[in-house]
Amino acid sequence: MNLTLYYSPGACSLAPHIVLEELGIAYEAVRINTAEGQQRSPEYLRINPRGRVPALAVDGKVLVENVAILSFLGGGFPDRGLWPRATWDQAQALSMMAWLADTVHPAYAHCFRPERYVEGEACREAVKASGRKSFGDCLAEIDRLVAGRRWAVGNRFSVVDAYLVVFYRWGVRNAFPVRDLAHYSALVDRVLARPAVKRVFADEGITMG
Repeated sequence: MNLTLYYSPGACSLAPHIVLEELGIAYEAVRINTAEGQQRSPEYLRINPRGRVPALAVDGKVLVENVAILSFLGGGFPDRGLWPRATWDQAQALSMMAWLADTVHPAYAHCFRPERYVEGEACREAVKASGRKSFGDCLAEIDRLVAGRRWAVGNRFSVVDAYLVVFYRWGVRNAFPVRDLAHYSALVDRVLARPAVKRVFADEGITMG
């Protein structure tokens, strides 16, 4: 199987990048410079017409959207242990990832990409303020969801934990008080201690701060 991940450093594509490294399988990682608009280039739009990362090419076919990519990678390599075994836990994993994708990520986007949603400086400032509150509320909810758990779903590291690192890191970098979230912080610290995760951070040239 030929796998190519198209990613941008520190973007939500960090999650599948971590998962691919954790799987220990051969893959190619192609950096897309979103700061310079490379995601809107004709070359990349032929890969993902939505102009977003991540995209995962699998034997020439392209899969987009994190929920699908993480489910494919986790469920497609069950012997690697990154996908829950029990059906209930699998449903819980999908439930949490769907919420991260359709609620938590848009809350962040409203805070830091208001131009996607409204025109005019005054309107954008109002959207940013609302987005910041919503994203902060989401981070606090994650803290409650993972309270009393070593890992987000079941009793072992999974693709969900890799996804959760993305939003925690965004919180750190944008001065949200995430270190006050004891349960979320402890989970992320466990993820960051994993050798595969350290390699991905080094490969992407990113840090938590």
